[in-house]
Amino acid sequence: MHYLLYAVTLLVSSALLFVVQPMVAKMIQPVLGGTPAVWNTAMVFFQALLLGGYLYAHLTTRWLGTRRQAIVHLIIMLVGLAFLPVAFEAPGDTAVLDAPTGWLLITLFVGVGWPFFVVSTSAPLLQKWFSTLDHPQAADPYHLYAASNAGSVLALLGYPFVIEPRIGLQAQSILWMIAYLVLCAAVAICAALLWRSPPPEPSKSPQKSPPASGIRLSWRRRGRWILWAFIPSSMMLSVTTFITTDIAPVPLLWIPPLAIYMLSFIAVFSRQNPIPHHWWLVLFAPLLAAASLLLWTDATDPLWAVTAVHFAALFVFCMVFHGLLAADRPHTRDLTEFYLWLAVGGVLGGAFNALAAPALFDRIVEYPVILVAAALVVPTAAYGRRSFRWAMILSLVGAAAVIIYDVLDGAPPETKALVPMGIVALATVGAAVFVIARARHWAPLLIAALVAVVAAGELRPEANEIYAERSFFGTHQVKRSTSGFHHVLYHGRTVHGAQARDEEFRQFPLNYYYFTGPLGQVFDHLDHRPVRHPIALVGLGTGAAVTYARPGQEVDIFEIDPAVEEIATNRHLFTYVDDCPGDCHIHLGDGRLLIGEVDEKYYELIVLDAYSSAAIPVHLLTREAIATYMRRLRPDGFLAIHISSPYLDLAPPLLAAADDLGLARRVQQHVVDDDDPLYDFFVDSSRWVLIAHSEQALGDLADDDRWEKVPRDSRIDAWTDDYANILDVYQF
Repeated sequence: MHYLLYAVTLLVSSALLFVVQPMVAKMIQPVLGGTPAVWNTAMVFFQALLLGGYLYAHLTTRWLGTRRQAIVHLIIMLVGLAFLPVAFEAPGDTAVLDAPTGWLLITLFVGVGWPFFVVSTSAPLLQKWFSTLDHPQAADPYHLYAASNAGSVLALLGYPFVIEPRIGLQAQSILWMIAYLVLCAAVAICAALLWRSPPPEPSKSPQKSPPASGIRLSWRRRGRWILWAFIPSSMMLSVTTFITTDIAPVPLLWIPPLAIYMLSFIAVFSRQNPIPHHWWLVLFAPLLAAASLLLWTDATDPLWAVTAVHFAALFVFCMVFHGLLAADRPHTRDLTEFYLWLAVGGVLGGAFNALAAPALFDRIVEYPVILVAAALVVPTAAYGRRSFRWAMILSLVGAAAVIIYDVLDGAPPETKALVPMGIVALATVGAAVFVIARARHWAPLLIAALVAVVAAGELRPEANEIYAERSFFGTHQVKRSTSGFHHVLYHGRTVHGAQARDEEFRQFPLNYYYFTGPLGQVFDHLDHRPVRHPIALVGLGTGAAVTYARPGQEVDIFEIDPAVEEIATNRHLFTYVDDCPGDCHIHLGDGRLLIGEVDEKYYELIVLDAYSSAAIPVHLLTREAIATYMRRLRPDGFLAIHISSPYLDLAPPLLAAADDLGLARRVQQHVVDDDDPLYDFFVDSSRWVLIAHSEQALGDLADDDRWEKVPRDSRIDAWTDDYANILDVYQF
């Protein structure tokens, strides 16, 4: 009974931890959008508080003992009620964008710091309490950590699939507060059992001690714990960023890496681990080789297979390193210190990815870097002769397959010229592998050197790259097209605009903004008006849309990422903004917040193009946001929203919001296929939603067959600031 109560309390505590994280991230989204950096930075904050909680658990139990410490802890838990329910307010000063990481960390600390800190202490603290009970399992309470992580996984999967689709943010915050009260009661019962229970008698306890409990604690051993915790923590965030930026910019893919990370803890700390640890060591080298090969070949297709390999590599790495930690867990007298050093490694891994990597690298290279570290750190048992040979065979066969594919797929001449050299290199490496594999101690250095080549390749600029920068909001590259006639802006793998470098065509808006496309049609309609009024662009990109401005016309551009402004105003890269025929003004900050400060009925057009397929700032698309934009539009004004995405269908919630507000709306899917001559000149297909105050305000566009009056999807409600279900719009 005691064991079950402690296990359930830990499960509830961990569930609270992993519900509050996405809930809080959603609450602060209106300032920083849906960029992966928000998630990674929030993860660092939560890991740091987790470290603080583990340090508190370690020191207070050591100084006070478990029974007196329980009294102190209950008081601290009750103080946490003063900070509930959790709520955040957007800052009035948009200067926070100059240092978004610092603002985010401070805001999280003030808004949710104390309650999260209290809940984060549960894992080591309750296990320590349990270890002092007169219970058969007290000698090895580490199995309770599996229950703790089971709660984490349930909450992590339950939030996007159960909670978010059904409950608004305000209600979520209230329910979290109620659950916190339940946790306080459960912890109080655990404390009562602790006070009533006599200390255990080791001689009567049939439960075996932890495997490595008899090994004396040393700083070398503590260092191993930190390193073994650092690598899976860093790799989890590396895979998250890499998958959602370079392979498939789908925010829902943020969930599997963290779920995999937590599942590995459940497996290695459970009483019955179905797969022995040495089998994970056997799989380590092949998965390391497979992940490295995918990075080396820049593979992204087929999406499901590539993503599955990266996730499999993450799971094996977590099982290897977390398994090493579980096997080396100390006696219960050092339990809290063990978890403290695990938390240190987790924080350092998160800080490396979220704080250090963006400052050190102008592109996402932390993934191959952590693969190199893992190759060097893992015990040489992972490179058993047979498994190591199979790993290298997999690498060589895969590399040969890629070379053959490139030749058959019509690779450019410069690539074909490298084929003989590549085959010779493969043969040389293969021969070296079978020689060196006989000396296992050489294996880590050899495979780490091979992975380091991959890392070096990721650091090296591409042949057609002319500019690269990494900011809090993502990685940006400007590349020269194959023909050399265009500059193209990329955010990860998503094209965010292009411009012809020829003087004659330099002012032609390309990509989604071409003259014959939906936005061109809207501006063509406006050009027939005798008087032109100011327009607003939410999202800058390359600045192609400003070419539609009339001489002297005021154009307000709202951009959240300072790096994008720097790129768009650099004449060596793009000249749309500098050559703008109107009076252009760039305002840094969140578009919705800044437009809300503008006088009502000011603009004749607001163009909303402030999201990419990698980041969905939902707060820009809610019913309240649409109402804010419409109040700033003249009676005959338009709101044009760009919703092109291979992964999302944003039309239904936007149409529902327009209907709820009594507005007129149209949708257009503009198609430019491979046979269209414009396709070769960076003119792309696009999808737009057009909203106006009334059918009369739409004018000629109301009867334009290209703009469809799409029926509302009755299954999907309008998004609001309190409620938005992202699953509704995913195109699986």
